[in-house]
Amino acid sequence: MKTKLHSVPDWNQTMREIGWNDAPTAADVEKRIEKELTRGRVTFIDAGNAPIGNGFRVTLRIVSKLPKFNREKVALTVGSGLYDRTVEDRLLGMRVGESAAVTVKDEPVRFTVLNAEKKHVPVLTDEMVKELSVEDAEDLPAYRTYTERKLRTEYAANLCRRVLDRLKAEANMEPPSEEDVVSVIDLEYEPLRVRFSLDTLSLEEWKNDLGREEMRAFYEQIYPDVAILFGTTSKESFYASRRDAAKETIRDCLILRAVLHDETDPTMEPKAAEKLLSIMTERVIKTIYGG
Repeated sequence: MKTKLHSVPDWNQTMREIGWNDAPTAADVEKRIEKELTRGRVTFIDAGNAPIGNGFRVTLRIVSKLPKFNREKVALTVGSGLYDRTVEDRLLGMRVGESAAVTVKDEPVRFTVLNAEKKHVPVLTDEMVKELSVEDAEDLPAYRTYTERKLRTEYAANLCRRVLDRLKAEANMEPPSEEDVVSVIDLEYEPLRVRFSLDTLSLEEWKNDLGREEMRAFYEQIYPDVAILFGTTSKESFYASRRDAAKETIRDCLILRAVLHDETDPTMEPKAAEKLLSIMTERVIKTIYGG
């Protein structure tokens, strides 16, 4: 690769500065498991005299000069923000039969709780897991491991991107060279070169495909930038629509190679940035959770 990176800040220090206090916890894992396994299975039951909490479905009689807040009966889900945040927040801790008042748009809004229902979540079972058809997760313990891994990876990947953006902003590097840019795009379009070359697609097939309306829209998107690969034009092109993305790939790889002490070359290996980000994600997971 021709483009050079001269210096880059310490990535571990940068990550510590950003922090990971919001990394997924065991409670987050259980919450995600419950959400995924009970999707479409949650029902509502009478809340009795229980204090209203987020997620409760309530019915109010509400009085105000404001038309929206002047109803004999209005149903809402507390905490959803779909009705009015001020009213929903005031409902927290109230019980059926109780009344309260808030101010909305400088107007008093009075309401009485007529009914309240709370969510009823079914007991989680291995059968629920099997219905999801998740590979290597056929029971609750395996699905818990799968979900934990998924949440940690999602979080670490996002943190890596934030760290990478900070490092790129502070690093001392050369602008991506034209030769590197073209090489990266050539790698990206290699599958198209193979697919649409006259070695794999006859001229007659080519003409027939171009005559199909559903294919024409596709070709219009890719043809201007890859026409030179087809040998159908003498017009030189550096695939203008992909230049910025190629430059970003080169910058990402320069930083990632430096912090990972890796030799992966984006001008020689397809999806080099994705590979390096995956390696960095694994390291971040170990940094946060150990192991």
